[in-house]
Amino acid sequence: MNTAIASKAIETPQEKLAAILDSHQPRSLLTVSLNPVPVAQHWCDDHDCELISIQELDPFKQLDAVRRVDMAVVADQLEYMNRKDGEALLGLLRNLHTDSMVAVYQPRLAPEKLRWPHNGFLALGCREEGHFAQDGRELDIYSYDLDDYNFRRQWNNPRFWANPEHWGKYWW
Repeated sequence: MNTAIASKAIETPQEKLAAILDSHQPRSLLTVSLNPVPVAQHWCDDHDCELISIQELDPFKQLDAVRRVDMAVVADQLEYMNRKDGEALLGLLRNLHTDSMVAVYQPRLAPEKLRWPHNGFLALGCREEGHFAQDGRELDIYSYDLDDYNFRRQWNNPRFWANPEHWGKYWW
Protein backbone atom coordinates (compact mmCIF):
# COMPACT_ATOMS: atom_id res chain seq x y z
CA MET A 1 0.00 0.00 0.00
CA ASN A 2 1.24 3.45 -0.86
CA THR A 3 2.11 5.30 2.38
CA ALA A 4 1.16 8.66 0.87
CA ILE A 5 -2.35 7.36 0.23
CA ALA A 6 -2.54 5.72 3.66
CA SER A 7 -1.48 8.89 5.47
CA LYS A 8 -3.99 10.94 3.47
CA ALA A 9 -6.80 8.64 4.59
CA ILE A 10 -6.09 9.46 8.24
CA GLU A 11 -8.11 12.51 9.12
CA THR A 12 -7.44 14.83 12.05
CA PRO A 13 -10.25 16.39 14.08
CA GLN A 14 -9.43 19.76 12.54
CA GLU A 15 -9.71 18.32 9.03
CA LYS A 16 -13.01 16.67 9.92
CA LEU A 17 -14.45 19.92 11.29
CA ALA A 18 -13.23 21.82 8.22
CA ALA A 19 -14.85 19.18 5.98
CA ILE A 20 -18.16 19.58 7.81
CA LEU A 21 -17.96 23.36 7.39
CA ASP A 22 -17.11 22.89 3.70
CA SER A 23 -20.13 20.65 3.19
CA HIS A 24 -22.53 23.14 4.81
CA GLN A 25 -20.97 26.40 3.56
CA PRO A 26 -22.44 28.55 6.38
CA ARG A 27 -22.63 32.32 5.91
CA SER A 28 -22.81 32.81 9.69
CA LEU A 29 -21.16 30.61 12.31
CA LEU A 30 -21.56 30.62 16.09
CA THR A 31 -18.89 29.04 18.29
CA VAL A 32 -19.58 28.27 21.94
CA SER A 33 -16.27 27.36 23.51
CA LEU A 34 -14.19 28.35 26.49
CA ASN A 35 -11.25 28.73 24.12
CA PRO A 36 -10.97 29.99 20.54
CA VAL A 37 -11.73 27.46 17.79
CA PRO A 38 -8.95 28.13 15.25
CA VAL A 39 -10.49 25.95 12.53
CA ALA A 40 -13.70 27.98 12.67
CA GLN A 41 -11.78 31.27 12.62
CA HIS A 42 -9.65 30.25 9.63
CA TRP A 43 -12.62 28.84 7.75
CA CYS A 44 -14.62 32.05 8.28
CA ASP A 45 -11.67 34.21 7.22
CA ASP A 46 -11.27 32.19 4.01
CA HIS A 47 -14.99 31.99 3.14
CA ASP A 48 -16.41 35.42 3.99
CA CYS A 49 -18.42 33.95 6.86
CA GLU A 50 -19.53 35.95 9.89
CA LEU A 51 -18.14 34.45 13.11
CA ILE A 52 -19.89 34.97 16.43
CA SER A 53 -18.04 33.62 19.47
CA ILE A 54 -19.22 32.99 23.00
CA GLN A 55 -16.45 32.19 25.47
CA GLU A 56 -18.20 31.85 28.82
CA LEU A 57 -18.55 29.01 31.31
CA ASP A 58 -22.27 29.89 31.42
CA PRO A 59 -23.13 30.82 27.81
CA PHE A 60 -26.90 31.10 28.29
CA LYS A 61 -27.03 34.83 29.01
CA GLN A 62 -25.00 35.71 25.92
CA LEU A 63 -27.10 33.36 23.77
CA ASP A 64 -30.14 35.55 24.46
CA ALA A 65 -28.56 38.26 22.31
CA VAL A 66 -27.58 35.93 19.45
CA ARG A 67 -29.78 35.85 16.38
CA ARG A 68 -30.29 32.79 14.21
CA VAL A 69 -27.13 31.51 12.47
CA ASP A 70 -26.44 29.01 9.70
CA MET A 71 -24.36 26.72 11.92
CA ALA A 72 -23.12 26.40 15.50
CA VAL A 73 -20.00 24.68 16.83
CA VAL A 74 -19.75 23.70 20.49
CA ALA A 75 -16.21 22.75 21.50
CA ASP A 76 -14.32 22.71 24.79
CA GLN A 77 -17.54 23.57 26.61
CA LEU A 78 -19.61 20.49 27.44
CA GLU A 79 -16.72 18.94 29.37
CA TYR A 80 -17.18 21.60 32.06
CA MET A 81 -20.98 21.59 32.29
CA ASN A 82 -23.25 19.12 34.00
CA ARG A 83 -25.23 16.99 31.58
CA LYS A 84 -28.52 18.78 32.23
CA ASP A 85 -27.01 22.15 31.31
CA GLY A 86 -25.18 20.63 28.33
CA GLU A 87 -28.41 19.14 26.99
CA ALA A 88 -30.14 22.48 27.55
CA LEU A 89 -27.38 24.26 25.62
CA LEU A 90 -27.49 21.87 22.66
CA GLY A 91 -31.30 21.90 22.67
CA LEU A 92 -31.42 25.69 22.76
CA LEU A 93 -28.98 25.95 19.88
CA ARG A 94 -30.77 23.26 17.86
CA ASN A 95 -34.28 24.60 18.47
CA LEU A 96 -33.80 28.37 18.42
CA HIS A 97 -30.49 29.36 16.91
CA THR A 98 -29.59 27.03 14.03
CA ASP A 99 -30.58 24.08 11.87
CA SER A 100 -27.02 22.67 11.82
CA MET A 101 -24.74 22.06 14.77
CA VAL A 102 -21.44 20.35 15.56
CA ALA A 103 -20.39 19.20 19.04
CA VAL A 104 -16.73 18.45 19.72
CA TYR A 105 -16.41 16.49 22.95
CA GLN A 106 -13.35 15.25 24.83
CA PRO A 107 -14.69 12.77 27.39
CA ARG A 108 -11.46 12.39 29.35
CA LEU A 109 -11.31 16.12 30.06
CA ALA A 110 -14.61 15.94 31.91
CA PRO A 111 -14.62 14.81 35.53
CA GLU A 112 -16.07 11.30 35.83
CA LYS A 113 -19.41 12.52 37.22
CA LEU A 114 -19.86 15.00 34.34
CA ARG A 115 -19.00 12.64 31.47
CA TRP A 116 -21.60 12.10 28.81
CA PRO A 117 -22.35 8.57 27.68
CA HIS A 118 -21.91 7.89 23.97
CA ASN A 119 -25.67 7.62 23.47
CA GLY A 120 -26.24 11.00 25.16
CA PHE A 121 -25.47 12.80 21.91
CA LEU A 122 -27.36 10.25 19.83
CA ALA A 123 -30.43 10.76 22.04
CA LEU A 124 -30.41 14.44 21.04
CA GLY A 125 -30.58 13.50 17.36
CA CYS A 126 -26.87 13.87 16.70
CA ARG A 127 -24.88 11.69 14.36
CA GLU A 128 -21.37 10.52 15.18
CA GLU A 129 -18.94 12.04 12.69
CA GLY A 130 -15.73 10.66 14.09
CA HIS A 131 -13.79 9.33 17.05
CA PHE A 132 -10.15 10.33 17.40
CA ALA A 133 -7.67 8.87 19.88
CA GLN A 134 -4.00 9.67 20.21
CA ASP A 135 -1.50 9.60 23.10
CA GLY A 136 -4.17 8.82 25.69
CA ARG A 137 -6.43 11.64 24.50
CA GLU A 138 -9.86 11.12 22.96
CA LEU A 139 -12.08 13.42 20.98
CA ASP A 140 -15.51 12.76 19.49
CA ILE A 141 -17.30 14.85 16.90
CA TYR A 142 -21.08 14.77 16.58
CA SER A 143 -23.29 16.70 14.19
CA TYR A 144 -26.93 17.59 13.93
CA ASP A 145 -28.63 18.77 10.76
CA LEU A 146 -32.36 19.32 10.64
CA ASP A 147 -32.45 18.56 6.91
CA ASP A 148 -31.31 14.97 7.35
CA TYR A 149 -32.30 14.32 10.97
CA ASN A 150 -35.65 12.72 10.21
CA PHE A 151 -35.14 10.77 7.02
CA ARG A 152 -38.08 10.00 4.75
CA ARG A 153 -39.41 6.51 5.32
CA GLN A 154 -40.67 4.52 2.37
CA TRP A 155 -43.42 2.88 4.38
CA ASN A 156 -44.98 6.19 5.46
CA ASN A 157 -47.36 6.61 2.53
CA PRO A 158 -50.87 5.40 1.64
CA ARG A 159 -49.64 2.28 -0.16
CA PHE A 160 -48.62 0.63 3.12
CA TRP A 161 -51.64 1.57 5.22
CA ALA A 162 -54.54 -0.78 5.94
CA ASN A 163 -57.04 1.52 4.24
CA PRO A 164 -55.11 3.61 1.73
CA GLU A 165 -58.34 5.11 0.37
CA HIS A 166 -58.72 6.95 3.70
CA TRP A 167 -55.27 8.58 3.51
CA GLY A 168 -55.62 12.29 4.19
CA LYS A 169 -59.42 12.14 4.73
CA TYR A 170 -59.63 11.69 8.47
CA TRP A 171 -57.91 13.09 11.50
CA TRP A 172 -57.82 10.68 14.37
